[in-house]
Amino acid sequence: MRLVKIMKKCIITISRNYGAGAGEVGRRLSADLNIPFYDKEILHLASQSSGISPEVLEETDERPGGKMLYRIIKSLHPPINDTDSNDPFIRDEKAFRYESAIIQKLAEEHSCIIVGRCADYLLKDRSDAVRIFIHASQEFRLQRMSCLLQLSNQEVLKILKKTDRVRQAYYNYFTGNEWHNALNYDLTIDTEVLGIEKSVQLIKDYLTLRGFLE
Repeated sequence: MRLVKIMKKCIITISRNYGAGAGEVGRRLSADLNIPFYDKEILHLASQSSGISPEVLEETDERPGGKMLYRIIKSLHPPINDTDSNDPFIRDEKAFRYESAIIQKLAEEHSCIIVGRCADYLLKDRSDAVRIFIHASQEFRLQRMSCLLQLSNQEVLKILKKTDRVRQAYYNYFTGNEWHNALNYDLTIDTEVLGIEKSVQLIKDYLTLRGFLE
């Protein structure tokens, strides 16, 4: 690992397909650049600022078991009373607002890497934001996660498809944009083609070209 010098503040957002290795890319990049990495940490920070329990925020997070399909269905009906905090629709909307506020606050404070949670959209107007999408073929992700989780291909395929479907619904609902649209990102990377190390290096090379790194 070779540490590099950051010339100016840089907020790196990473959107990703499930199993493409975005977390590993982000953590290695965080170590190389010596800047914080935020993924599930966003939930803990939002919990501290909002008083909402981490368990509730975990339920509304962009993952299988979230209430995204419920939310989309509810959005087709007349508005409901915002005081009904037990309604999953209201709860999920509030959770998103708190998490969005945390992301905006982090972007104001320091260089960092933020994974998922529509961070690319929330920070799209910032000149110091670099928006990345990490992807790979379904077959590559299936084999990778089967090894990591020690589950059958059939079990992992269900998780993979559901996670991507929920993440896409989450992103499309809150941004009005298409999750896989390359125009939403500054750089898209296929980890099946490059692998983890070269993907990290590509991001650093890109940051250098943009004037963020020495």
